[in-house]
Amino acid sequence: MARYGLDYDNLKKLVLRSNTAILHTGVLLFQVTAMLLLTFKTPGTMDNQALFFAVAMPVCTEVVYRIFGKIWPLDRAMLLLFLFLLSVGLVTLKSISRYPDTPWEQSIFMAAGFFVMAFGIVFVRRLRSWEKLVPCLAVLSVIFLALPLAFGVWKNGAKNWLQIKTGSMIISIQPSEFIKISLIYILAACFSRNARLRESIVPVLIAGVFCVILLVEKDLGAVLLFYLTTVGMFYAATSNLTLTLVGLAAGAAASVYAYQTMNIVKERVAVFLNPWSDPLNNGYQLVQALIAIGSGGLFGSGLGLGAPRNVPLYYSDFIFASIAEQYGLVFSIALIAVYVLLLMRGLSTAANARSSFHALLAFGIVLLIGAQTFVNIGGNIKLIPMTGVTLPYISSGGSSLISLMLAAGMLLGISSINAEDEDEDLLRLQIREAGR
Repeated sequence: MARYGLDYDNLKKLVLRSNTAILHTGVLLFQVTAMLLLTFKTPGTMDNQALFFAVAMPVCTEVVYRIFGKIWPLDRAMLLLFLFLLSVGLVTLKSISRYPDTPWEQSIFMAAGFFVMAFGIVFVRRLRSWEKLVPCLAVLSVIFLALPLAFGVWKNGAKNWLQIKTGSMIISIQPSEFIKISLIYILAACFSRNARLRESIVPVLIAGVFCVILLVEKDLGAVLLFYLTTVGMFYAATSNLTLTLVGLAAGAAASVYAYQTMNIVKERVAVFLNPWSDPLNNGYQLVQALIAIGSGGLFGSGLGLGAPRNVPLYYSDFIFASIAEQYGLVFSIALIAVYVLLLMRGLSTAANARSSFHALLAFGIVLLIGAQTFVNIGGNIKLIPMTGVTLPYISSGGSSLISLMLAAGMLLGISSINAEDEDEDLLRLQIREAGR
């Protein structure tokens, strides 16, 4: 029986490698064909930037895929899914951007993000006493998160950005994007140490402090993500359904209070209920997004075609509407399926983790990516009120992209630890069978 068990394991690995090879080829084909279409979109002319990306993207993908896969036994299918989403983001920004600098900047952020991703893998694999970092990390996170209150600038109705001037350049940083990863780490470290209610109060209070600061900054999208992540991780760690429902009820009550006291919340709810009541002012973005999605049809207007720029935030908050217009409904549904597959791989990584810290950390990252994807796409298609969060790995923006690539690296690092644990178990089984 052991021999058949080992044969089954080998067959399973062979099938996984075959599926990964197909996915790998598909990612490369998408990158090359999409960028070549943009290169020769206008008859008689050639877009040199698109041609450069048609070469650079598959080369970069190959380098990252080969190097990461050779150094660490990580989940290669998950890595390819991340690379595909990054590719969709760069291709879409190239096709819809008004300015050639936007795709250049996104590609630079992506390149920096790969180093951050590698750091995330190494960090998770080398870290041993994770709870010792919590006090220092919590204090630094509060300070960094609160900096925009004193030195920040207002942007899209929220004072949640820091601007650093270096000569003629202005670098914008959104602290809340990085504190999301800090929150997940703090919750995972604290909840994994002891899942009893008394010990769970401290990390919940830390998350509450984060949410209060974000609320003062009027970063409502970040508040929602922090809240959902905290409640989800609390339930995963404690299995306390009663307190989880109490937390959800408290969140609902806070939402009602925010609606009654904050004009921006009232405006967003009013736009959600009937964007056509004010189509030229508050409802303009959502109306144009719905028009873009509807005009794309099943197969889209084509890369670089249509009118995605009619939506003011077509490159960030409403990039899904731009994707639906150019690629069509079929591709949009397939894109959502890619996110679902990524989340399933992430949940499998969390379920296979041997330590509670790694399991909770992986679950928290999956929860964050899933919640952010749902909130963004739900707002684009008028399923929920728009809250101003980016589409993970696709929307333009350095802070969001780099922080999420750090999260991807940590998730891949946990998958590599799981793979090593499984190989050790298989080796022990082989030794045990050989000794019989």
